[in-house]
Amino acid sequence: MAKNTIKAKPSPATKATLFEKAEQSIGENHRLWQVAITLISLLFCFLMFDAKVSIGHDDSLYIMAGNKYATDFFGYWYSDNAPLYVMFLALPISMFGLNLMLLKLLSVLFFVLSVWILFAAFKNRIPNLLLVASIFIYATNFFALSYASLTYTEAFFLLIQSAFFWVFFKHLDSLPEKDSSFSELGKNAIKWLFLGFMMFVLYFTKTVGIGTFLAVSVYFLFQKEWKNALATVVSFGAIYVVMEGLKKVLWGSKITNFAQSNILFLKDAYDPSKGQEDMAGFIERFLGNVVIYLSGRFWEILGFKKENGEFSGPLAILTVALLVIGLLAALRGKQKYILASALYSAALLGVTFFALQTSWGQGRLVMVYLPLLLIVMFYGFYKLFAKPGNSSFQAFFFILLAIFLWNNTSETLKKSSKNIPIVKKNLLKGDKFEGYTDDYKNFLMLSEWCADSLPKGSLVASRKAPMSFVYGRGMEFYPIYKVNFPRDADSILTKLKEQKVTHVMFANLRLEPKRSGDVTSTLPAGYPSIYEAYVDSDQKSIINTMQNYFSPVAQKYPQKFELVKRMGNDEEALLYKINY
Repeated sequence: MAKNTIKAKPSPATKATLFEKAEQSIGENHRLWQVAITLISLLFCFLMFDAKVSIGHDDSLYIMAGNKYATDFFGYWYSDNAPLYVMFLALPISMFGLNLMLLKLLSVLFFVLSVWILFAAFKNRIPNLLLVASIFIYATNFFALSYASLTYTEAFFLLIQSAFFWVFFKHLDSLPEKDSSFSELGKNAIKWLFLGFMMFVLYFTKTVGIGTFLAVSVYFLFQKEWKNALATVVSFGAIYVVMEGLKKVLWGSKITNFAQSNILFLKDAYDPSKGQEDMAGFIERFLGNVVIYLSGRFWEILGFKKENGEFSGPLAILTVALLVIGLLAALRGKQKYILASALYSAALLGVTFFALQTSWGQGRLVMVYLPLLLIVMFYGFYKLFAKPGNSSFQAFFFILLAIFLWNNTSETLKKSSKNIPIVKKNLLKGDKFEGYTDDYKNFLMLSEWCADSLPKGSLVASRKAPMSFVYGRGMEFYPIYKVNFPRDADSILTKLKEQKVTHVMFANLRLEPKRSGDVTSTLPAGYPSIYEAYVDSDQKSIINTMQNYFSPVAQKYPQKFELVKRMGNDEEALLYKINY
């Protein structure tokens, strides 16, 4: 079946318009554009390279889980979210050890490949102007690039997502003009099952990917292809049943439900005592997330708004309207590839907005759909300004693209220029801690010291154990993320002793990373020396989970803590041995 594309070759009898000239010029140099955009993206990946792990520590958690798979692949199950990326990390870790730089370079490779494959997926299928503008903005976007060298799941997911669209569009091209017959479905069963497999891979990479089979099914319903819609559900369902059965055979009782699915139903992800969400709460959550992501994060990522600026209901409505206009234009113009992109983005964003609490509001959750949203939005403008033979009117579209390109590129240049000195120290001078604030420098340097200097078999309690694990080169740390009850000293000591915890790290980690915590620690009168690790959170604004956790023990048995190592003078990190 022929691809649904626009071939803008001017008639010899008429003067070519701006659109026609641009479409023809880009069309004749597709490969050059694809190579150029990919290489530019690779360049900016290194200018924006981040050699550190995130202070959010989720990326460290993935590395730690990947190491567990590398050690005992079928003896461990990662239940915090979809495990495919973590499983993949087991391969390079098992081959080359816990090499943070290698894992980051793999993320860069995933991102750059996603740019190349996504360009290939849409090439000759959508207007060339939209293709080049959208992929270029995505490939050089400062926010997307900031995740290109992190070991979060985003770069891996972007690669899988690009591969899915390449496979899906190839599949669409092979289908007949009208709905498939049952005999044709039977003949193409392998192709349908492969499409179902790709949809499952998306789901197994990010749980929100479950919306993919809904989007594809709705796409065929829009096209009035009922049998193809049924084939989508059956193919995904068949692969899902087989893969779930395989999981149970290989991992058995180790499999638990994704932790995310449990958090989904809570009113507050951090306070289960507030109870379960009801239908009205889910609707309120959805609308709140629409405003957060589509009036805030989306425009922040594109450089039109300052980071963490105010949200705007009217701007959210305008953004939704622009995307709907693009969708309707795709329907009217029978532009099936843009229609598929719009439905896919709507389905996965819809799942995201219903599932995640508004307190999270992380830009990366909408960033992964950036190129698709731009394609849909730009198509609406493209059709609006595509007046036949009217170059003056079409010029407005080029002005609009120029504004988007300028905002995006200028922001990336600003961010990369600030990052270059840090990259030089990280990569050329081997300073792995450059770029961290003093609170995290001291904490991570102390984690490294623990791995180098403590006796074998030591187990150190840490507020951010995954980060300590990475910089401790694979040394296990005991995680303490919250204060448990009851909080009596003897119960706390008994539990720690049972877990074989030998030491505890207290660090002055800032609650607000951009706000300095450089305040002299002052012990309240009469407090034992262990309280040198504790400073009132109102005074210093630190994450004081560890201090609060150990407070009952420090008050009743201060002699049980023996200072072993102090790292830093301001925003210091302190290591104590516990003498049971």
